[in-house]
Amino acid sequence: MISYLRGKVKLARWGLIILDVHGVGYKVNVAPQIKIKNNIVDTEEEIELYIHQHIREDSDDLYGFLSYQELELFEMLISVNGVGPKAGMNIMASGKTDRIITAISSDDVSFFTAISGIGKKAATKIILDLKSKVSGDKSINVLSGGGDSDDLVDALLRLGYKNSEIAAILMKIPDNISDLEEKVRWCLKHLAKS
Repeated sequence: MISYLRGKVKLARWGLIILDVHGVGYKVNVAPQIKIKNNIVDTEEEIELYIHQHIREDSDDLYGFLSYQELELFEMLISVNGVGPKAGMNIMASGKTDRIITAISSDDVSFFTAISGIGKKAATKIILDLKSKVSGDKSINVLSGGGDSDDLVDALLRLGYKNSEIAAILMKIPDNISDLEEKVRWCLKHLAKS
């Protein structure tokens, strides 16, 4: 696996560079944090990239980052079920690493839903799956809106359901159900089906 490259930028396009490493050209997908002025980079200057190599049946893609922390965050993001490398790069392009980590640890669903290709379900799943990894906090505040929502989450947790199952079902509760007892019954009915 390729994990690090250092070389001269031979060609640069938005979100992509070809890196010349001792005469071998590597096509590397990059986030806009790697500044490219007018699609031209000084080819005399070397650049160092930490690499994630994503291998599938039909492709072998490289994703490059200026710091190891960015690479780690990207790999955490794509470890979330439903978040692929393209969505991961869109998230990485949305802000600095610290801002993305803050959005995860502070349950900022709107930060993620503002990113192309990330819906509310994916945003909630990212926060649920990564919050404990980035902050050591295993709470699931993203699921709750206070009051009845907290009680509903607590009830489902006590019944043995997992955070991911609860997050998925909470987003499906019809708006016309407002009573806590009815919500619990509705959730139990639909959780039993899945």
